Amino acid sequence: MEKEKNNAVSGNFREIITLLKRALTMYVYEGQERIREEEEYKSYREQYPFDEFYSFEQEFKLKWE
Repeated sequence: MEKEKNNAVSGNFREIITLLKRALTMYVYEGQERIREEEEYKSYREQYPFDEFYSFEQEFKLKWE
């Protein structure tokens, strides 16, 4: 009986660890994606520094607000 209880606890612990690993992977991936898009935006602004290209800036800001 005690062994079955330990197996259940161990199974729950593994499931929690698996979910935490997935959440951390998603968090890191989203952070990397955001950095990549910010770098892309900076590159864009260096090429086109004028306000006539406002739509890309607005799209970028709306996506991260």
